[in-house]
Amino acid sequence: MQQLPVGMLANALSCAANAIFLTDRTGHIVWANEAFCRLSGYSLQEVLGYTPAMVNSGMQSDSFYADLWRTILTGNAWRGRMVERRKNGALYSVEETITPLRDEQGVITHFIAIQLDMTLQKEGSEHEREHYLAYHDVLTGLPNRTMFVNLEQQALSYAKREQLALALLFLDLDRFKEVNDVFGHIVGDRLLLAVAERLMAAIRKSDTVARFGGDEFAILIPNLADTGVAVNLARKLTAIIAQPFRITERELHIGVSIGIAIYPDDGDTPEELMKKADEAMYRAKKNGGNTFRFPDRHTP
Repeated sequence: MQQLPVGMLANALSCAANAIFLTDRTGHIVWANEAFCRLSGYSLQEVLGYTPAMVNSGMQSDSFYADLWRTILTGNAWRGRMVERRKNGALYSVEETITPLRDEQGVITHFIAIQLDMTLQKEGSEHEREHYLAYHDVLTGLPNRTMFVNLEQQALSYAKREQLALALLFLDLDRFKEVNDVFGHIVGDRLLLAVAERLMAAIRKSDTVARFGGDEFAILIPNLADTGVAVNLARKLTAIIAQPFRITERELHIGVSIGIAIYPDDGDTPEELMKKADEAMYRAKKNGGNTFRFPDRHTP
């Protein structure tokens, strides 16, 4: 079989109707074609060096991605459907195939992903999109305020019935506005995505992280054994958010101010706990930021 010149193959991939992108072994995008950029809404410059997590809709579970990685790292092709999120927040469904690429020694060095846009073929996709956007933050895919309050109410009902405690952490990023003003909204949005990833990695499976908008996040800790659990998490969060973020070749430094409210000591409704946590967060902010505080009744 006659082999096509490398340049012709590259041109064919670039002009292909299906979305195609290439990642290194760690999953960072090293190339993408025009169709992928159109489908995702991101330019090539915006995706290079980042993982496909930037289009993650949050509608696939951790086990879904664990199975995907397990398959391709063992040298097998993975095929399946997933729902992704465009830059503007719109959802789209793709049929995706990810194939490992090997070097001359047979070592996996890259992965090529080919996506077929199934959005128009997916029954009920518009209804699913509307339902998803009603309860999730468009940018990060995290639960929004509406979903968080619903989950908080359910957790409170359970805590009252079982005589348990729970904690609500309200988080506000320090110096985020400076980053947004100096480097622009694209960098700011990517920083928020990176913060969301760090928060998700820090909590337990039973906890919930939500984004309320802007640079405000909240965390719900149900079935609280003692306040030490909330304190340890707050300390952990201030430490990991204080670590530098690498965004578009820039090293960014921010912090986080955290307010902690405890049920039943600080209130027994979502509104009361949110108010107390918000007040405590401002106390942390006034104390220089990158720290945490309880409401006045607690010893900081």
